[in-house]
Amino acid sequence: MNEGFTWPYPAVATGIGSMPDTDSREATNIVVGEFGAVPHVVELPSRGPGGDPVGRTAAMLAGVDRTFEVETTVRGWRLGHTGQVALRRARAWLSEDLDSFEEYAASHRGPVKVHMLGPWSTAARIEDAAGESLIRDHGAVAEISGAAAEAASELAARVQRAVTDGEVIVHIEEPELSRVLDGRVSMSSGRLFHRAVEPAVVQAHLSMIVNAVAAANAVTCIRCAAPGAPVEIMLGTGARIIGIDIEQSMRSASAHESLLSAWESGVGLMLSCVPAQIDVSRSDTGVSAPLRRFMERAGFAQVPSNVAITPNSGLAHLSPEGARSVMDACTRVGVVVRDEHSEPVHG
Repeated sequence: MNEGFTWPYPAVATGIGSMPDTDSREATNIVVGEFGAVPHVVELPSRGPGGDPVGRTAAMLAGVDRTFEVETTVRGWRLGHTGQVALRRARAWLSEDLDSFEEYAASHRGPVKVHMLGPWSTAARIEDAAGESLIRDHGAVAEISGAAAEAASELAARVQRAVTDGEVIVHIEEPELSRVLDGRVSMSSGRLFHRAVEPAVVQAHLSMIVNAVAAANAVTCIRCAAPGAPVEIMLGTGARIIGIDIEQSMRSASAHESLLSAWESGVGLMLSCVPAQIDVSRSDTGVSAPLRRFMERAGFAQVPSNVAITPNSGLAHLSPEGARSVMDACTRVGVVVRDEHSEPVHG
């Protein structure tokens, strides 16, 4: 059974990780200003290869085991030993982002968050020498998971040194999890797909990371916001927090039922319910409608303290002003759902 998690207050706002532009200090300043209750270390994909989630995570894995050194290709990343410049950049940028976070958040009291790509999505997005996804090699995925567990533990310890008083959350982002389970990860031809992975195998590899992070006295969040997110598998890993897209979950009966159970159980929830292309002219009532609709259909009168609000994706594609607007919208959702007098939502 999962240990519960309590946020600083019900429907607190936090982020997914990626931010616009390339200035770490400015991006961190925005995050700490807008998501002050639960700030996070930034990712800045606009820097180029190594600033993206795959490159950053690969650099962390290669720091554990050089087997996982990667190089860039026209399609992204593949295993190889000619990518030293990109990996050095990735490590330098991670250090810069952690330093910026320490500068702004050293006096923070409360939870903080840092991100890495999960082993299944990492394997799905890195190619082998033949140009095929590593997802086809279950032995390689097992090794990636082991290295990811060690890297996640080291990352947690690094952030713990920067934060005076607060729990460190290692956010494992798994955007490819549904496709891995359903056998929908494309082969290089684009016409065929790699075979589906057994749910028990997926869960076991993720549990390795959860256990390693717990041993480092930190908390794991596993997030999959894709359609068909495997909520039961995510809960089965032992993670204290899971993250899903609330509207996607409402389209799946099984995911919806699992979310209802998690909501009531006290497991930490990060609910992505604010579009990352938010129309800033929308009212507080309009922007909070997805969460309020879910609560009304489920019969929940109040939002509990195990629920946090996030955008439905990272914000790297936006301008800094656009990112601030989305972040502010997340905060406004929390204000509305904490107000017991908010008007009903129909439909």
